[in-house]
Amino acid sequence: MIPVRRVDIVLLGNMQDEPWIDRTKNVFVDESAAYIPVKEGYPYDLELPPRKRKERGFQKVGDIILFHGPCPTKTDLFFVLHAFSPAGVLWVHGHTGITRRPVVSCLYGYSHEVTHKEAGIVYRLDPSLVMFSQGNREEKRRVAGQVISGERVIDMFAGIGYFALPLAKMNANVEAVEINPIAYRYLCMNASLNNLSNMHLIYGDCLHNLSGIYDRIHMGHFDAISFLPAALQYVQTGTVLHVHMVADTDCEVEQEKIRTILEECALVAELSWHPVKKVNPRAWHIVCDIHIV
Repeated sequence: MIPVRRVDIVLLGNMQDEPWIDRTKNVFVDESAAYIPVKEGYPYDLELPPRKRKERGFQKVGDIILFHGPCPTKTDLFFVLHAFSPAGVLWVHGHTGITRRPVVSCLYGYSHEVTHKEAGIVYRLDPSLVMFSQGNREEKRRVAGQVISGERVIDMFAGIGYFALPLAKMNANVEAVEINPIAYRYLCMNASLNNLSNMHLIYGDCLHNLSGIYDRIHMGHFDAISFLPAALQYVQTGTVLHVHMVADTDCEVEQEKIRTILEECALVAELSWHPVKKVNPRAWHIVCDIHIV
């Protein structure tokens, strides 16, 4: 049995520094109250059996908690406050414009610059100012694992270096292009923090900064298919393009679009499809690998 105190939900936001809270155990919440586990030696109201509850998904970036999708409930908010004592909790509504700046509401505390470590790479960012998704972690590993040392690679939508840094760490010669000035500043900072001298960082529109022939083209934008005709002017046999999109799992519409573009560019390619994460009940974030043959 777990000793708990019953607390009215409206009072939860004022209780984060209470010394009696046992943060090693889950908080139980019903419609009107929270039942907060109590450390040994402190008074409590009643005892409850241990319970398992499936928490809503969230991301922890440094000491900031990020919620995506629908607005989190008071229960969601209190759980992350109790479990992690973050500096801030942000609700990311979406992203706007060509700079893909996040639309954010701060639900608790404040946002600030944080350091996030992932797969041996250090990312510096303020998650209220630039986009960041931990849901792409396995996709970063998958794409970086394909790299052959010395490849010429361009990341057309580099952001703060989500994919460009892992690619460069695998000894590719990476051109990383970013149009958002805030994200570009963090891209430069992160290349330096990770001691990656094999990166050429470009501030501007990727369509104006393509040149020569690439071994690999990374297109990490949900509207990447619309940029595909331009990218295909810089390929040869053996070039691989990684084209991101939001699509149904069968990808019939997107597959037809890509094959039409390839035909118009007089190119033949093999396509393979890789689901990354679910975006909503009807759609997935999917990457199509295009292998030019």
